[in-house]
Amino acid sequence: FAPTKIEGEDSIDEGLVITDGYGNEYVWVEVPKTNEVYPTAGLNVTAFTDEEYVKIENDLHTYTSDYRNGTEYKDVYYADSADGWFKNEAEYNELKYKMLKSIYQNCGFWIGRYEAGLEEGKNPRTSYVAISASDKAVIKPNMYPYNYVTRDEAQTLAQKMDYGDCKGSLIFGIQWDLVLKYIETKNPAQKSNLLTNSTSIGNYYNSKFTLNRGKFAQYNALSKWYNFNSEEKPTLVTGSNKKEQSLYENGILLTTGATDATKLQNIYDIAGNVWEWTLEFYDTSAPCVSRGGNYVNLGSDNPAKDRYSDNTSYSLNIVGFRVGLWK
Repeated sequence: FAPTKIEGEDSIDEGLVITDGYGNEYVWVEVPKTNEVYPTAGLNVTAFTDEEYVKIENDLHTYTSDYRNGTEYKDVYYADSADGWFKNEAEYNELKYKMLKSIYQNCGFWIGRYEAGLEEGKNPRTSYVAISASDKAVIKPNMYPYNYVTRDEAQTLAQKMDYGDCKGSLIFGIQWDLVLKYIETKNPAQKSNLLTNSTSIGNYYNSKFTLNRGKFAQYNALSKWYNFNSEEKPTLVTGSNKKEQSLYENGILLTTGATDATKLQNIYDIAGNVWEWTLEFYDTSAPCVSRGGNYVNLGSDNPAKDRYSDNTSYSLNIVGFRVGLWK
């Protein structure tokens, strides 16, 4: 994996961005290796035994406790025979332990700068269609969000972002919490926005912001997309300014990275736009977990830290995913 830094966006404090040479972009999520972060595991883990992995995970839970808030959601395996899921608990834990080890040793991980998008030239998804073996996702600006996708399909697509020693995957629940903690650490003023009301930092139906580029479409009318500055568009947007809506049916879905109002540490749409599938687990009746709210939510009801769970066949226009990378 030989990434290239993007000039002017190469500061960890402001969000270090790389590209893979194909236009896909990732942001480094810093997780400091300090006594504050790892008070139980310590700073000298080398054997990485099962017991040490438990300590590392528990320490990260403590470090991100504000974003977990006593949640019953966990990064644990459960049996699911669908394509794209793990064969058994050992395979799930192998990936989780690899993730924990990489974060501990490398002091962070990469995350898609944008929500996963459809390849250029693909039509927007207006209903559920099962993915095919040739389907791919991209992590680029101004793309239609890859929605109407199940959790297991999202994992299949994420794993295609393969860079040899750096593998693509949906992120685990703890990684989502670490993204929020990273944003908070670099900009403490954002903490309340991430925790309780993300209206001002995400795309919700009651958000107001300026569209900088890209396109948008109205809820339940995703076959018709409008350029951000087009004169032919609903009154939901005047000029390039999205209005606050009084009804969720008037919510608008944005192409990836369409407004700088949703950019935090160079990561776009961590709040709102579409729910994003993760590898977290809730219970056997609703095992699949997504994070961060969507464009027909209120920003105060479903802030960036929020979780939603459903079954393995669940897919809708409000649900997409984001890719993570680690060694």
